Formats: sequence, structure tokens, C-alpha cells
Amino acid sequence: MLIKALKNTDFQHPSHQSHGIERTNTMIFLNQSDIFSISRAHVQSAVEDAYRVLVSENFNMPDRIHVHDRGNTLLLMPCFSEKYFATKLVSVFPKAWQHQMPVVNGMLVLCDNTTGRPLSVMDGAAITAQRTGAVGGLAVKYLSRDDLQTAGIFGAGIQGCFQARYLLSNRAINTLYIHDHKPELADKMARMIENEFAGVSCRVEQDPETVIRSSELVICATTSPTPVFELEDLQTGPAIYIGIGSFQPDMQEFPDAVTRMAEKVYVDTAFAVEESGDLKKPIEKGLLPQDKIELFASIVDAGQPVTGKPVFFKSVGMALFDLTVAAMVYEAAREQGLGQSLKQD
Repeated sequence: MLIKALKNTDFQHPSHQSHGIERTNTMIFLNQSDIFSISRAHVQSAVEDAYRVLVSENFNMPDRIHVHDRGNTLLLMPCFSEKYFATKLVSVFPKAWQHQMPVVNGMLVLCDNTTGRPLSVMDGAAITAQRTGAVGGLAVKYLSRDDLQTAGIFGAGIQGCFQARYLLSNRAINTLYIHDHKPELADKMARMIENEFAGVSCRVEQDPETVIRSSELVICATTSPTPVFELEDLQTGPAIYIGIGSFQPDMQEFPDAVTRMAEKVYVDTAFAVEESGDLKKPIEKGLLPQDKIELFASIVDAGQPVTGKPVFFKSVGMALFDLTVAAMVYEAAREQGLGQSLKQD
């Protein structure tokens, strides 16, 4: 069953003692290069820790704020832990690619949760790319077989690229199928992934059905309002579906057949059933019973992978992921001397 709340109103703040507090007016700015230099293994471990914190409920995560304007979205996502708190501001402009700009941009501010002092300002899009890649990577780790050979990715933007990187960091597949409505983006992603990972062949496919027929696992990382492929029978398609892109009720990357025929539907957060059309729409149609949905955190906390059955994993993300990854990145940056120091006076 889903835990009843994703924010702990009984969260206890640490005592405001002066012992151990770093008294400095300098904070660190971490750009995309700094954040991308942190190893994927460390980022994925931080997200894994976030799932365990989710089960412990030792955090305070207010509801995220959505602001819509002319088809674009602004999201504000705060979260508090014992040592740190963070707020990420993210803009999602689906048509930004028409201007050769990223669809997702943003900034994150990490603060000390004893004094409230800002510690670091980070490139929010880079944090989002890394932690969401790791969310997908953990789904691959816990839901797929070790001998996975083929996979497909819909969406060749920055998130599609990071889903591929974390997929290949967890499974040594030999063929990756890539589909995007802009073939040139898919070609660019294919070349990039083949240069970074030896032994994998990337194939750009313009026909979505070819991707489905050829893949054991499929990841969708798009902002599509309608399903990006058709499917009537799970026996003719992959066994594992991982949804990353849809984060609003009017977005649906997967056909209803996926949630209808999957034995289990795993979600990263309980509110995913309200936020994503991939879940909300089939629930409203009576195709997805609530007792089929489970928190993915329960698998991570138990340390028991679930393989060998048709499953669907849906992520809408949460500020707790951002906080745990940002805290790890900040501490690693201090150890490694990354970033630019900024005086606050």
C-alpha cells in the first residue's frame, strides 16, 4: 500500500546549538560541469538513500507549487532534512527546443537547516538530469534481469541521454533503440552514447512499433500529451516499462494497455497517481485498481529486486531526491574543490 503522506508534519528540527556550525559568509556556485563531474554511482546511491528516508518519514516535504502560463510550467519544490534544506525552481518550456534551448531549466539553493544560511547555488537542470537519470537507473536495477540485452528509449533530449547513461551503468545491454520526433536529436544521442559506452550499438528508429517489438525494456522521457506508441498485448512488447517524462494530468506517454496488463505498477511518490496522466487517466477509466499500485521505496528498503514479471514504473520526481543529491554534490564539491566561491556580504 502507498504510505498515507509524503510529508512528515512531526518532523523534528535539530537543536540550534552553535557546536559544529561553520561560521562563514561564503557559499559555492556549482555549474553544470561541476555537477556532471560527480560519478553516477554516487548520485544513484544518494537517490537510493532518498527512498529509504521516504520510508523512515524523517523529512518535511511541502506540496510542490505548479504555476502555468501559456503552455509552460514553473515548479517550486522545497524539502527539509535534519542537516539541510533545499528549494529547486524549475521551468519547463516544451517548445524551447524550437529555439535550440533545453526544455527544462532551473536553479537549486541548498541551505543549512540549523542556521538557515545558504550554502550553495546549483544548476537546477543539471541536478534534475542527474537525479532523474538515477531514478530510472534504480528502476532498471531493481526491476530488470541482470542479463538484459536490449532496451528502447523514447525521447532524445537531455533526460533521454541521462536515462541511457544510467541504464548502461546498471546493465551491459548490447543494443539500444532510440526514437525521437526529431531524428537529428536521436542521431546525436546515438553517437554520444556509443562514444561513452563501449560495446553498445545504438539504433535510431523512426517507427515506434519497431522499438517496442525489439526491446525488453522501454523508457519514455518525453513531454508528450498522447501515447508515443501503440500496444494491444504486453506479450508482444517489453516486460518492463519506465515512465519519466509525464508530470501533469494531461500528459500520457504510455497507452492504457501498459498499466492495465502490468502485474504491478510502482511509483516513486504517492502523488504520482494525481500528477501524471499515465496513472490518473487509466484510474479514472477503471483500468488501474489502487491495490495494484505500490511505492517503489518498499522494494529499495527491503533490498529485494522484483524481476520476471510485467511491471510499470512511473516517476514524477520529488524534492527529496533533489535534496539528497544536492547535499551529496555539495559535500563532494567541498572535498574536491569544485565550484566558485561567492561572498554573501
